[in-house]
Amino acid sequence: MQALILAAGEGKRIKPIVTSKPLIPFGGQTLLDRVIHNLKAVGINKFLVVVSPKDQDKLKAYPTVIQPQPNGMSGAVLAARSVLVGPTVVVNGDDLIDPKILTKFSQAIKTYQDKVVVTAIKSRPDLTGGYFDLRGPTLQVVEKPKEKQPSEWLKLVLDYFPRIEEFIAALKSTQSLRDDVYEQALNQLGNLSLVKADGYFQPLKYPWQILDLAQLILTHYLKPQTHPSAQIHKTAVIEGLVQIEAGVRIMPYAIIKGPVYLGKQVIIGDHALVRNSLIEANSVVGYKSEIVRSYVGPNNNFHANYVGDSVIEADCNLGSGATLANLRFDKKEIIPGRNKLGAIMAQASQLGVNVSVMPGVSLGAKAIVGSGLVLAKSLEAGEFKKN
Repeated sequence: MQALILAAGEGKRIKPIVTSKPLIPFGGQTLLDRVIHNLKAVGINKFLVVVSPKDQDKLKAYPTVIQPQPNGMSGAVLAARSVLVGPTVVVNGDDLIDPKILTKFSQAIKTYQDKVVVTAIKSRPDLTGGYFDLRGPTLQVVEKPKEKQPSEWLKLVLDYFPRIEEFIAALKSTQSLRDDVYEQALNQLGNLSLVKADGYFQPLKYPWQILDLAQLILTHYLKPQTHPSAQIHKTAVIEGLVQIEAGVRIMPYAIIKGPVYLGKQVIIGDHALVRNSLIEANSVVGYKSEIVRSYVGPNNNFHANYVGDSVIEADCNLGSGATLANLRFDKKEIIPGRNKLGAIMAQASQLGVNVSVMPGVSLGAKAIVGSGLVLAKSLEAGEFKKN
């Protein structure tokens, strides 16, 4: 069986992050790699990835097809129409789905061999999308209902088509003024079998959801092991579940409190503290820095910093003493559902020495904050806040 993986989304809501969502590394593997690994575990062994033109050269490991324009899920499927035939699973490349859900979905495919199989989980306050309407004679999907939700069952992008060419024909004949051509085409097909699933599901739409995904990786995918090439000073303290990759160096009196992932060639400096975080390859957590409940992408450098509940994309530099605050004095939510959120630092952004970044503030790619400043408002890509 083949899977069509939708990985060409424009990602407007993930800004200021510039890495395409499926290509963001989590624990040494891209999100797309983890999606494919989980699909392989339920017997899907053939993959076609729909990508945007800018990512075509970055995906050498899998067959790809280009979606020339960011015209939604329907456009993604139609971009692959010339090479799709027969039984096909359609899934997002930036959704992390519990293997338990995938197993139940796979079992339903075997049970309803000649039917379209769709998947739902119970709705949560932090999720939006299509909902299933179970009230009529046939199952229907309502995308982003304007009024009351027709049920508690939220649709996942985890669909099985015994004959994908029939769905492609429905897509071609469907028109809508809303962004729901995919869902309308599903309704047009009819004969849908619904899998009501239970388990974790985490999409990646907003930058702070990188933190949610990081916690899922630490909880469900961490391999507590130390590579033989890692160098750990005898005075360093390692507590809890910690995965330490090749070439890691942990200096004197550093403390690592799991769950923690340390990617290849990561350096943890003297007296540094890392708690409940992902630190991707080639990042340096310098002397006396503290990283807590954060996502640190590859090639970042820290110098005596506090980094709490923050997302640091890649190639960033934090000057000595720079602090990323993560909690308001009044304890109010910074975004809905989060009263702790630090900074979102996009690729190659920089902080001078002794900079203070207020909770929930973001820096666009290559943004710079001069030494000693307090940053209370977000910076656009390339912006330089000077003394």
